[in-house]
Amino acid sequence: MTSSMLRPPQIRRASTSSSSSSYPFPTHSHPTPHQIFHLPVGATKSDVKARYYDLVRIYHPDSPHCRHIDARTRHARFQSIRAAYDTLMGKGFNSGAGGGTIDPVYAELERRRRAQNARRRAAEFADGAFGREGAGAGKGRDWEASADDRWKDRIILTVGVISLLIGIGPALWWRSTSIADQAHAAAAANLAQARREAREFGAERREEIRRRVKAHKEELERQQMQSPSDNSSPDETISAES
Repeated sequence: MTSSMLRPPQIRRASTSSSSSSYPFPTHSHPTPHQIFHLPVGATKSDVKARYYDLVRIYHPDSPHCRHIDARTRHARFQSIRAAYDTLMGKGFNSGAGGGTIDPVYAELERRRRAQNARRRAAEFADGAFGREGAGAGKGRDWEASADDRWKDRIILTVGVISLLIGIGPALWWRSTSIADQAHAAAAANLAQARREAREFGAERREEIRRRVKAHKEELERQQMQSPSDNSSPDETISAES
């Protein structure tokens, strides 16, 4: 066996100016940690650590080398690199039934899914237990509405008030309109009655006024005719008698 075969594999280190083309991220689904790190199966931990630093420089979400990739893909790739690093360093390495390595990304997703299901079951159980306590003895902690619940309650209350106003608004407007129409009709009727009375009794009053004026004039004329005879002298009276 030659010395070249016993020589450890040379690790190609990326410089600070390297881009993602030096260590392209695998395009197929469920890549193995060695495929992500572009390392052979017999790579040492020092090689893994060195390659991890190179990959972090390239695939970190804030790195300028991957700004052309959308944010979700950048974060997913970086999480896959970290999971692969933990697996290669022996922190999260597991073997499958066939002897192959389990994809760390898939394992992390499964762990999160199980944790989420467990939290949901615990919340459902707590809600059910709280409901039973409230329906039974009525003891237990008081329920406090969260900010989201209060916000929803305000929206529901506002919508209810608006619906109520829309429902009773036409009735109130129709009632006010009816009252105004009734007042207008009453005023018009009073005006018409006043005009009829003026037509009926106006002629009689005018005739009465004319009679009074005529009588007053006649009285004045009689007084004027009687006043010269009352003012005559005694000599004129004696001569008139002789």
